Amino acid sequence: MGYAKGYDVSDYQTGIPADAVFAFVKASEGARTGQANWRAKQADARRRGLVLGYYHFFHAENDVDDEVAHFCATVGDIPAHELIALDYEPYGQGVSDSLCTARKNAWLAAVKARYPGHKVGLYANRDWWFRTDDECGDFLWIADYETAAGEPRIQAAWRFHQYTDHPLDTNVFAGDKAGLQAWAAAPPAAVPGHHPVPLLSQGRTLPRAIRPSWERLVAHVLWVPDGDYEAPAATPGTANRTRWGRQFGRDGVPWAVVFAWCMYDDAGLAGIVPRTHSIDAFSAWAKVRGQWSAYPSLGAWMNWRDGGQAEIVVAFTPTTVTTKGGNAVREGADAGPGRGVYTHTYRRKDPRITGYFAPDFPDGCPPTAAPDDYRGGPRADHSGRVAPANVHDTATAWPVGREVSLPGAMNGTGPEPGPEPGACPDGRETG
Repeated sequence: MGYAKGYDVSDYQTGIPADAVFAFVKASEGARTGQANWRAKQADARRRGLVLGYYHFFHAENDVDDEVAHFCATVGDIPAHELIALDYEPYGQGVSDSLCTARKNAWLAAVKARYPGHKVGLYANRDWWFRTDDECGDFLWIADYETAAGEPRIQAAWRFHQYTDHPLDTNVFAGDKAGLQAWAAAPPAAVPGHHPVPLLSQGRTLPRAIRPSWERLVAHVLWVPDGDYEAPAATPGTANRTRWGRQFGRDGVPWAVVFAWCMYDDAGLAGIVPRTHSIDAFSAWAKVRGQWSAYPSLGAWMNWRDGGQAEIVVAFTPTTVTTKGGNAVREGADAGPGRGVYTHTYRRKDPRITGYFAPDFPDGCPPTAAPDDYRGGPRADHSGRVAPANVHDTATAWPVGREVSLPGAMNGTGPEPGPEPGACPDGRETG
């Protein structure tokens, strides 16, 4: 069986080579850059009966909604058998790998919501594939030039392999021409537990009832930008003073769990989690109530290093878990006090993960990796994709920098687990 051959082309190329079975045409880049001749290539590919796809070159430093809106406005309505791909290689863009990953996943989710009947996938070279999580949408298009066509050096399943860029970008499909045509024509497979979140910033505000509470929560957590938030300390060390401490009513204490509680409070879910700043306290509270798990689920609180840090689960795959938390250090750092909100991706079998507090959401079980989750949900290998909320979605987000005063924010509505241990000198929670 021979592999079907194809090319990806942009304005740097005048056309699509004659031996192509398929072609990916660059349609857009960033939040505003277009392609002068992509429509001509589209018409040529359709006339020749090629399997056709469109790709968007991603700029991770931009607002994701702007990138999504630009691509969707450019491409418009297309037949369901035509493919969509995100070109993910954000070199030199000044954005951390974790934030690039979060924004990549947000783009895939939002475009999938706009084109639910289409296959939406990811293009990446081996470098960026190994630097991100396993989320690639409906298919993976991998670039690896140091191997033969159809033999990329990765373990993940792939559909397209870009094996050279000389004299131009050349690819093969993981099958022959008939297999490619059948795969492109078939509807995309559903992702268990995934409820697509529509693009929120195009003049629409979704009422809370449309999305389950766990999805509203995760969308809000993802919306908070990664970065430092802690006010400078008057003396060397950490001040632990943040807007979330003020919202919680105990500013100046370690704020990893404070941030998690505030995320739940913002989503109207403070009543299902304990009001505490102690990792040991919430872990004990969860264990007593049968809400402790060795497996990740969306919205769960991860206990890292037996009380060293706590973060909220925002995604998982069969091998990784992605979390986001306050009082945290940047991706790649592993010690010392944290001054910001940061996203991290870990291997699920990392021995430093102590376990997870899995809250009992009022409207059902979120996507969970647990084979016997007490909330009754089926086990899922992938959490699915949740798009970040934004300022247009008033149910899940508030503008950056705005002081928040919510009902119950100073006294809490969740059960208090009892006396809390004091803070460690380095600003972490005590054991």
